[in-house]
Amino acid sequence: MNGIKEDKNRFGQLVETLSDGWEIEQPVLLGSMWTDNAYHFVLRKRAEDKTRLLSLRPSPELLVFLSENNINIKAI
Repeated sequence: MNGIKEDKNRFGQLVETLSDGWEIEQPVLLGSMWTDNAYHFVLRKRAEDKTRLLSLRPSPELLVFLSENNINIKAI
């Protein structure tokens, strides 16, 4: 159960980061993270010349977000 709660927290962190002015650098990369697949987001805040990497495991909320926002995904 803790893994599901952690995934929701990380998805919430992505949404919060985007609302704070960060942008997703596309494509989002789909690759492995330890033993599971994960979506790797490169986030940029151009006004401050900052870059972050945020990796999230697939979840229903994340998959809907990717689809609704037409985010390009590249498997690595």
